[in-house]
Amino acid sequence: MKRFLVSGYLLPVALALALHGAVISLLLVQWGSNEPAAVVAVEHYYIDAALVKENPFKAKEEKARQQQAAANKRRTDLARQANQQELARRDQAKREELRQADAAQARQQAELSRLEKLQAQQAAAQASAAQASAAAAADTARAAMETSLARAIRAEQSDRRAVTDDEKAMAYVSQIQREIIQNWSRPPSARNGMQALLKVNLVPTGEVVSVTLTESSGNDAFDRSAVLAVRKAERFVVPAESAQFERNFREFEVLFRPDDLRL
Repeated sequence: MKRFLVSGYLLPVALALALHGAVISLLLVQWGSNEPAAVVAVEHYYIDAALVKENPFKAKEEKARQQQAAANKRRTDLARQANQQELARRDQAKREELRQADAAQARQQAELSRLEKLQAQQAAAQASAAQASAAAAADTARAAMETSLARAIRAEQSDRRAVTDDEKAMAYVSQIQREIIQNWSRPPSARNGMQALLKVNLVPTGEVVSVTLTESSGNDAFDRSAVLAVRKAERFVVPAESAQFERNFREFEVLFRPDDLRL
C-alpha cells in the first residue's frame, strides 16, 4: 500500500514537469525566431493519476493526535465521572451523617421528654404523698386533740361526778353516824383515850350482815357497847347506785371514842 502510494504520486509530478518544460522550450524558440510561428497542434496527453486526499504522515499524526485526544477525553471523562461519584459519595455520606444526627437529636429529645414526664410524675407522686402525709398528720393531730378533749371532758365529768358522789357519800355517812350515835350507850367505865375500831359489812339494801372488832379499846364494856350500837341499827340508808355502794358502803370501818365517833 505504501509503495503504490509513492509511485502514484511521483509519476504524475514527473509527467507534469516534462510537459511544462516542453511548453517553455517551444515558447522560447518561437520568441527567438522572426518568422511567425506556426501553430502546432498540441496533442493532449492524459495521465492516469490517483488523487491523494491527504498526506499519509499528516494522517498518521492526525490519527495519533485524535487517539491521544480521545484518550485524554476518556481520562477526563473518567476523572470527571470519578469526581462526580466522589461528590455523590460525599453528598450521600453527608446526608447519612445529617440523618444520623437528626435521629440522635430525636432520640435525645425523646429521652428528655421521657425524663421530664418521669420527673413530673415523681413530683406529682411526692406532692400527693406530701399531701397525704399532711392530711394524715392533720387527721392524727385532730384525733389526738379530740382524744385529749374527750379525756379532758371525761376527767372533768369524773371530777364533777366524784365531787357529787363524795358529797352524796358524806350525806349517807352523816346519816349512818347519827343513827349509831343514837344507838350508842357509853358505859360508865369509858375513859378519854379509849378507842375501838369496828369493821361493818352491809348488803346493797343496807342491812347489817356483820360487825367485827378489829382494834380493841382494852375495855370489854366499851367494846361491847360499840358493837351493840351498830347492831341495833340493823339497816342503814345507802346509795342506790351500785358503784357508789360498792366503793363506799359495802365494807367500812367505825372508830369509837368516848368523846367522839368517826367513820
